[in-house]
Amino acid sequence: MRPVIPLATAAILFGIGVYGVLRRRNAVLVLMSVELML
Repeated sequence: MRPVIPLATAAILFGIGVYGVLRRRNAVLVLMSVELML
């Protein structure tokens, strides 16, 4: 398997997590976004 696919998936999930942390005001949703980044 090429390493591009897992790296792209990780980058997409990290980007979703960053967007969630920056845009959400609810503490639970912010914590869920942080979990996506981890």
